[in-house]
Amino acid sequence: MKTRVLRTVVGLAAVLGSLLVASPAQATNGPASARVYTEGSSGSGGLATASLTFVNASDVTFRNVTVRDVCPGDNRPVKVYIRLVSTLGHTSSRYVGSDTNGCGSDGTNFGTVYGTAGFTVAKAGLTVCLYTSTPGQEKCVNGAVRDNQHVG
Repeated sequence: MKTRVLRTVVGLAAVLGSLLVASPAQATNGPASARVYTEGSSGSGGLATASLTFVNASDVTFRNVTVRDVCPGDNRPVKVYIRLVSTLGHTSSRYVGSDTNGCGSDGTNFGTVYGTAGFTVAKAGLTVCLYTSTPGQEKCVNGAVRDNQHVG
């Protein structure tokens, strides 16, 4: 009987103790990325990365926005866009820049980019595109979006 009571008390203490410890909030600020592959290639394409922070309901800061042409080289320029999604589902994309280092391991860093919208931003992320000399033949991939914690 004492063993059963002791187990119950220890179990109850563990459950109640876990409720007292602050659990992490759903991470909304943090890393963002997008990856596009050249069709028929061995992993070449483009990669865009950044760390984003939601400042308020309509402003997002993207830090260390970087775009990289992933080797082996495919002779296609790689471009990065920031992407803001409104609470109504409308998307606004803004061109940031293209990789100027060619097929290198470091890519091109554009530093901090501010995403300010005239609407409430529900989500934000990156888009990366491979371009060719033929207009309309670009291949773009939207990366996963992060939720804005300032929007209820």
